[in-house]
Amino acid sequence: MPVIVAANPKGGSGKSTTSIILGTTLAAQGATVRVIDADPQRTLARWAEGESKFREIVVTPSQAEDLPLLIDRLQSQFQFVFIDVQGTANQEMVAAMSRADLVLIPMQAKTADAEVATRAIGLLRSQENLFKRKIPHAIVFMRTSPIITTREEKEIRLNIEAAGVPRFVSSLNERTAFSHIFAYKRSLSELNPKETNGLEAAQQNAVSLTAEMVQILRKQMEAVA
Repeated sequence: MPVIVAANPKGGSGKSTTSIILGTTLAAQGATVRVIDADPQRTLARWAEGESKFREIVVTPSQAEDLPLLIDRLQSQFQFVFIDVQGTANQEMVAAMSRADLVLIPMQAKTADAEVATRAIGLLRSQENLFKRKIPHAIVFMRTSPIITTREEKEIRLNIEAAGVPRFVSSLNERTAFSHIFAYKRSLSELNPKETNGLEAAQQNAVSLTAEMVQILRKQMEAVA
């Protein structure tokens, strides 16, 4: 079963948002999912303190079980295991990369974020050298406009393509619903459309990104087979 890691050295890049949106979308579709909150900020652990019916998908590592053992145990029990890690090259990052079937690099379509994302890819390359294997990865653009693509975003996309860095076609747009997930500690499917503008569009956005991720994982499995 696949292990998906969300990693970026920049705080607030969207790692937790990406992890919980993908995790809860898959869970709502009937998949068995666990999301390991290995980031000291514990954003997802706080989300799980709410009343969401999906709150049990979030797991926090304990001192009694180190991260590699936790990943291995959950991977044997659940269809998808996500890991939200701190961006720096620490023990948790190494442990997560050692088990990763796909690394997601969330970033905004901004020049400053692109420079930080380059460091994230550098960290990934160092882990590839350490473990002597290729680690599939892709950039996920965050907080993009669903209406207008800025010139800066177009240039960044072209630069990423020229550099041969994989990226998702789907982006997570700037949507009120994505911030309301944490404000109300609920999944998209549990938010109230009377309180959250554009909820249906946000749900469609999440489904598109999730479907693309699943397709990437399927292609990897077929290539191995």
